[in-house]
Amino acid sequence: PHPQGRYLLRFWAVDYKADVWVYGAHVGGHENGETPFVLDVTDTIKSGATNRLAVRVLNPTHQPIDGIVLRQTPHRNKEIPYRARASYNHGGIVDSVELLIAPPVRVEDLFVRADAKTGDVRIQANVRNTGGAPAEGDVEFAIAPAASGETIAITRLRRELPTGDTLVETQLRVDEPHLWDLNDPFLYRVTARVWTASSDKGALDEYSVRCGFRDFRFENGYFRLNGRRIFLKCSHTGNHCPVGLQLPYDPDLLRRDLHNVKVMGFNAIRFIAGVATRYQLDLCDEIGLMVYEEPYANWCLEDSPKMAERFDRSMGEMILRDRNHPSIVIWGLLNETQDGPVFRHAVGALKQVRSLDDSRMVMLNSGRWDKWKTNPVVGIDIWRPADGTEPC
Repeated sequence: PHPQGRYLLRFWAVDYKADVWVYGAHVGGHENGETPFVLDVTDTIKSGATNRLAVRVLNPTHQPIDGIVLRQTPHRNKEIPYRARASYNHGGIVDSVELLIAPPVRVEDLFVRADAKTGDVRIQANVRNTGGAPAEGDVEFAIAPAASGETIAITRLRRELPTGDTLVETQLRVDEPHLWDLNDPFLYRVTARVWTASSDKGALDEYSVRCGFRDFRFENGYFRLNGRRIFLKCSHTGNHCPVGLQLPYDPDLLRRDLHNVKVMGFNAIRFIAGVATRYQLDLCDEIGLMVYEEPYANWCLEDSPKMAERFDRSMGEMILRDRNHPSIVIWGLLNETQDGPVFRHAVGALKQVRSLDDSRMVMLNSGRWDKWKTNPVVGIDIWRPADGTEPC
């Protein structure tokens, strides 16, 4: 429907490595088991006809497949063969697949940071021009309460949009913002729209995200939410269910799990060594449950020539997917990881994390396993079984 428009295939998650063909032509792929990727299939897809889409999924094992082995990939604690206290080696197309029909100039990404103290909303939008020539475009930003929808602030910018990506930055102001809090999780929605001078009204592209005004920090020995000292009451979940483990017989179990956490008096939940589903983060935003999130790479990753690349991709793509959620207050880099190449790489990864999101706490390592051999807690001798270092 759009002159010079694009057909895009969006995979929300394929575990672990995907290669994709349309009509027998390889159109691209992606390595990382938890995060989305988009492929432009405009030159391959046949409009008005039946199209054949083929996806090859590489689910690693201990034996190399195309040079990839399980323990050298971000995999949390997947084990072969499966055993208690581990995860079985699940994989496949694990989230939705969508065909998008987009105009040649579109909003590719939107990042919003709301300042609870000032009411300022910092906005970064990545606008992509695939039309083959530079264009002059209008980019409009608006903010409204997510539930009611009335616009309370709006701004429009005129920009030269060369082919490729253009970062558009601006700021909106909300007077006396309604804060996101545990018992009053108020949400706003920021919407970006872009169109070009030569396009008709039907070629407008729109992208929106929810956000919230809240301030979470660790200061002078205490956690504080919106300036108020709080005691952090946090459990953790690996998104496993009592029946079906990773594939519950009733998909609603994951929703009820988070509601039960809230009802039991917890104010936070940690998604340990694996990202939350998109729905779960939306739910945490809505019920006022803080989130400590980390990706597959943060546990049990072995050193290899591609360790740094895979760690950075796993961490970075999680942040890019989830950084607008007000419920997320902590990014976790490692879980129970001893000193060594992976630990040292994570120490140096803070710069990358801050470049993608400078607004949240970052936890380096859950458990001082980098000090495992030296008894990090003075006066307490840590029990060590004869066959290994298993603290459980």
